[in-house]
Amino acid sequence: MPETKEVEFSRRLAIFSLNVYQKLSLLKPGENVVFSPFSIQTCAAMARLGAEGETAAELDRGLGLVSSDAAKIAQSFHQVLAAYEKSQILHIANKIFVMQGYPLREEFNQLLTKEFLSAAQSVNFAESAQAAGTINAWVEQSTNNLIKDLVPSSALDANSRLVLVNAIHFKGTWEHKFFQHATQQELFHLNEEHSTKVPMMNLKKKFRYADLPDLGAAALELGYADSDLSMLVVLPNSRTGLPALEEKLRGTLLSVITQSLQKSEVVVKLPKFSVEFEVELSEVFKQLGMSKMFGNNAEFNKMLQSPEQLKVSAIIHKAFIDVNEEGTEAAAATGAVVRMKRSIVSLAEPIEFHADHPFIYALVHRADLPLFWGSVVRPQEMASESGAAHNEL
Repeated sequence: MPETKEVEFSRRLAIFSLNVYQKLSLLKPGENVVFSPFSIQTCAAMARLGAEGETAAELDRGLGLVSSDAAKIAQSFHQVLAAYEKSQILHIANKIFVMQGYPLREEFNQLLTKEFLSAAQSVNFAESAQAAGTINAWVEQSTNNLIKDLVPSSALDANSRLVLVNAIHFKGTWEHKFFQHATQQELFHLNEEHSTKVPMMNLKKKFRYADLPDLGAAALELGYADSDLSMLVVLPNSRTGLPALEEKLRGTLLSVITQSLQKSEVVVKLPKFSVEFEVELSEVFKQLGMSKMFGNNAEFNKMLQSPEQLKVSAIIHKAFIDVNEEGTEAAAATGAVVRMKRSIVSLAEPIEFHADHPFIYALVHRADLPLFWGSVVRPQEMASESGAAHNEL
């Protein structure tokens, strides 16, 4: 992808990431959030290739796609998918499951196969338990067994026609590993009054760091070995600063943060954390202006050879991330179910970066393209490991 196109694709995905994150954090207040904006956008873009009219226009706007031309949309995703096709640490896979007896239109099928590296598979949605089993087995296999039971059998029935699935799995080792013996119980401040003890990793090394006074925050980039991927952690200056940071990030490009980073010696404290997150995204999509795809007047007329009227009945997303001394393992999957319509800083001193209160993070590739996005408001407590409660509430 020419650099300008790659930058534009990344910029638009970063905006989409923040838009989805805002909705999810409101939907699940007080919870650790993790999702893959790239997974969600890829899955919805596959459906977009079969859409037309206002349904297509809403998806173009809501997803922030680079073009309204189906071939150009597909090409923009192909660049990223192809770049990681042989990656040892990042696996991205797309698949479309079609109701038996409903062949795909040739042009739609070709775009999926060639650009999204996706193969269509025929299933009988009327046998919902068996169909769900087939889809979920594929997702599990594609995410190193981390994402299980993505599509419940209750989401499928004889009226289902298409299920679009994207799965993404990442397992990376830190460029600078944290020493396990340096991990100790330390306080994580949930707010000004309450704290809890968590396993806190410690390391002093040269990292790319930025003080961000306009955001009232600091940023740290933790690189992964033998990779163009890294974790960007954005930490509010105050213990209760996460809501204000989330608001300010809405008008800030990810690239503005990454371009501010400079190599500095940093004393890092970062909690170990593991998060599993599941959400049905229909409401989020509607809030972002993509509602027609769910209604009886949805226009998915470019998918099937038969003149069936289709609509999306569910977009299911499940994500997982585990951050420890060695590195990070993360996985996410998104499935969209389409069914038949029914009428109805100083550099002299080491900088301290103590992530001992709620923060935001993103797993990004070199062009500021966010593959995962999340926030930690409450890491797991040591109690789960030691059997004793250390809650200091």
